[in-house]
Amino acid sequence: MFRSLLIRFVLNAGTLYLLTYLLPSDITYTGGVKFFAVAGLFMTVINLVIKPILKILALPFMILTAGLFMIFINAFLLWFLKYALDIVRFQDVSLVIHSKGGYLMAGFLFGLLNWTLNAVFRK
Repeated sequence: MFRSLLIRFVLNAGTLYLLTYLLPSDITYTGGVKFFAVAGLFMTVINLVIKPILKILALPFMILTAGLFMIFINAFLLWFLKYALDIVRFQDVSLVIHSKGGYLMAGFLFGLLNWTLNAVFRK
């Protein structure tokens, strides 16, 4: 179980790194490696606790859109990550997503990258 959580943490941190690398004009962060450690930990907890609840609540929309509603769920989870980091206020750790379109693009890429990394590294 601990190994699985550690793998999820590393994959979430890696996905956040790739997201900030691929969308530098939409997403900015401060804190360097500390950002990826803290945000990866937060995103792991968010994905374990909040994401399953949202997926159950959004099941009708998921069926109607053939799963494309996951982009909105991932965008919401990224917004929640930003909100949680703002509340906790780690020193020199912050995340800024500059627009609603940035949230949607980040939600799409986060889901795609997370799915790809999980398929490659969790086997």
